[in-house]
Amino acid sequence: MNAKLKNFNILLYSGAIMVVLCLLMLVSGIFLSMHYIPDAEKAFESVHTTIMQEVNYGWLWRKIHAVGSTFFFLLLYIHLLGMLYFGFYKHGKTKYWYSGMVLYFCCMVIGFTGYVLPMGQMSYWAAQVITSLLEYIPGAGEDIVLWVRGDFSVSGITLLRFYTLHIVVMPLSIVLMILVHTDFVKWYATTKLSWNRKGLHVSKEERFSKHDITPKEPKPFFSNAVLKPLLACTLFLALFFYCVFFHDYLAFDALNLTPANPSDTPSHIYPEWYFLWMLQLLKSFFFDILMIKGSYIGMASLVVVNVGLLLMPLLDRNPRRIPAHQRPYFLVWFWALVVSLIGLTILGKLPSSTLTLWIGLFFSTVLMALFFILPFLSGKESHAKS
Repeated sequence: MNAKLKNFNILLYSGAIMVVLCLLMLVSGIFLSMHYIPDAEKAFESVHTTIMQEVNYGWLWRKIHAVGSTFFFLLLYIHLLGMLYFGFYKHGKTKYWYSGMVLYFCCMVIGFTGYVLPMGQMSYWAAQVITSLLEYIPGAGEDIVLWVRGDFSVSGITLLRFYTLHIVVMPLSIVLMILVHTDFVKWYATTKLSWNRKGLHVSKEERFSKHDITPKEPKPFFSNAVLKPLLACTLFLALFFYCVFFHDYLAFDALNLTPANPSDTPSHIYPEWYFLWMLQLLKSFFFDILMIKGSYIGMASLVVVNVGLLLMPLLDRNPRRIPAHQRPYFLVWFWALVVSLIGLTILGKLPSSTLTLWIGLFFSTVLMALFFILPFLSGKESHAKS
């Protein structure tokens, strides 16, 4: 059996690792849902007393679920930025980029709804603030907020709706999008396994093509399709369970370990770390421009950035799919994007002050401007044949 490992890079298997994490979170989520009570008055106790103290190994499943979500979003951002860096969003990769962005938005929804379910002090007020931002949608903002909450403020009805989204709607949507994103149906239809003296091999066949195409040379199946992903997942799981047992504070906010109190507003409200850059983007425009309120500008900037990421195949006018280090203009653009996202994430965790707001305004302006100048930079780069 051929078991040689060549060109092994654990970052190339971030997708496989995320699938393993999804399975872990699915299994742990099933066990947690057996004891969780989606009621505003009983949710906190069901999590912190019943699951964490009374149910056998309930604490383990809770930590796996919480730490898993933290690692999942970290890998999600690494995977997304890696695809940007290598240009894997054009020339045959466009459908994977669009399906991946839909998957990204689904993960954001399931991450937000899951953060609210324990009904801790911080998660309650984060839900209150974030859902209130929907009011700034022109025309129907107030109706949308009322529809999402089911009440005039975050309550038991809101919790029940988020619970349904978190355990039924979004998991099914994510599983479906993973199958679409990985092109599973086409892979299954065009892949053939064969066995010879050197072991199991995998080859691709264009079974539904009208033209006669010579099948590609078979590749060793075990080392390429099993051993490398298995090694990457094993190395990651070793780090993951080390954090579960010894550094679980990475996934738990101390301010969220107290029950929600609607009459006690925290001095500084913030969501989980993977939403911080979005929150700071909304807060950065703290002044009005002419007749436009700053809150509307912040909401518009958030839409611009997310739509810009979605439309990357159209905004990048360079016809060549090459890594960023071979594209001088795009390399500067890419690192400006990374620095802006990191800067906004750090500022989102800090209490608001005059200094943080002005720095946030700078990063927000840069982040939004990047997607407007990308067509011109990539066009100039293409003209120069970089």
